[in-house]
Amino acid sequence: MKKISLLAGLAASLLAGIIALPTFAQGTDTKAALAKLKPKDFPSQPIEFTVVYPAGGGMDVTARLLAKYVEKVSGERIVVNNRTGGAGMVGHAYLATQAKPDGYTVGVIANLLWGDAMLRAQGKWSYTDLEPVGYINSDALAWIGQTEGVLKGRSLKDVMQIAKDKPSTLRVAIVPGSMWEYLVEQVETASGGKFLRVPFQGGGPGITALVGGNVDIAQGCLAEYRGHLEAGKVAPIAVAAGARLANQKDLPTFNEVVGANDFVWNVIRFAAMPKATPADRKAYVGAIIKAAMQDPELIEEYRKAGTYFDPILAGSASIAAELEKYALRERDYYQKTGRLK
Repeated sequence: MKKISLLAGLAASLLAGIIALPTFAQGTDTKAALAKLKPKDFPSQPIEFTVVYPAGGGMDVTARLLAKYVEKVSGERIVVNNRTGGAGMVGHAYLATQAKPDGYTVGVIANLLWGDAMLRAQGKWSYTDLEPVGYINSDALAWIGQTEGVLKGRSLKDVMQIAKDKPSTLRVAIVPGSMWEYLVEQVETASGGKFLRVPFQGGGPGITALVGGNVDIAQGCLAEYRGHLEAGKVAPIAVAAGARLANQKDLPTFNEVVGANDFVWNVIRFAAMPKATPADRKAYVGAIIKAAMQDPELIEEYRKAGTYFDPILAGSASIAAELEKYALRERDYYQKTGRLK
């Protein structure tokens, strides 16, 4: 049986610093440890990983990779189901209000859940109706353009100037009511310009539209546009991260171009289950996800996809508590901008 070892050295390649991923004790027989946690008669059928965005996007890629390695480490059968609509709202509402709390439904979701819960759920459900059981990875939102499009060779400063000189002529893909839209608002405020917003269900479809020439700017994470980048079809313009990313050192941040510090929009991916799910089933699902996340092959897969690990979340003993802090910070932004009273 395979034994899991510490991965600090490998994880360090994903960020500028060393990240201590949660691990089983060194030398532990992982499958034996999981067997001790496994509830009686569970699971007796496949576990569903629910993704609330379309196939092919960053969330979908993340979930399918995770499912593969959860199966590998645990022997359980995992299926991935895309429950799309309403730019994530349909799937989020399903997980919070309709999914059976029996352990067989696991949402592979992101912090976009918080915006839906705070701004669009109209009090019918809350993000606290779901309990996080495992952190997966993070991504930073970037703007990209076509290599041969109207923005060929253009910098973010150039883009902002065009938006000011020729308002509403540059088409930008957004996911309504999410960081995709908030970042556009910030750029408009900083530049005095105006963009024509084109709504999509997720980052992936917007990037597809960019490649097809239907928008001038798409927004997404490296995992979503990397294939097009390597094919020479798209070029990143700037990234909404606190500092330049280790895997894209030549890509400037919005903050350094604009001279600000609040252009930071990250996708935080995690697994969550309906709160009423039996504790032993939540604990087991969390354990098999944790075990999968310690597989060097999965770490490398995510590295290749362009994701990174948040050092606070990756090393946390209480993922739910740490994510709550992030959710409250997002709530502060909504209150500051008048979206939430």
